[in-house]
Amino acid sequence: GRIRTYRSIKAVAIHWTEAGPNDTAKNQADYFATGNNRPAGAHFFVDRYGMVSLSVPVRRVGWSVMSSGYLPGPYYGIYDNTNTVSIELCGLEISDAPGYRFPTEAQFRAVKRVIEWLAIKCPNCKDVVRHYDIKKKPCPKPYVEEPDKWEELRNELRGLLNG
Repeated sequence: GRIRTYRSIKAVAIHWTEAGPNDTAKNQADYFATGNNRPAGAHFFVDRYGMVSLSVPVRRVGWSVMSSGYLPGPYYGIYDNTNTVSIELCGLEISDAPGYRFPTEAQFRAVKRVIEWLAIKCPNCKDVVRHYDIKKKPCPKPYVEEPDKWEELRNELRGLLNG
């Protein structure tokens, strides 16, 4: 995507990869760097071991929140690809079952580190939303299906941005 300023970033969008229970940040970053021919991606991937991979430089627009085929969410028209940084949570699916799990403590700590770094680099980044909040794609599914857990996570992460 095109270059943007750190000041233009207004929010962090949280996603999940839907790539299986053993998905890693490195696998995702490698895939999007070499095997991806579609307009999709994320800035950061964070796996269950707390590893973080940067896929799209933060100063570049990522193609991650304006999914076609979904209705607008409550933050549509406020946040889009040009003013968000996307963080994908890896490995939240459960194998051989239609379900999910929540981030590990290591994964949660890593997400907090990324948010703390963004708070320093992007002075206008003050909000955290789900992909679902911009376009009604059920992403990240655990936090769409359990909105109380989302509000708890969102409040904690927003606190890091708003110090």
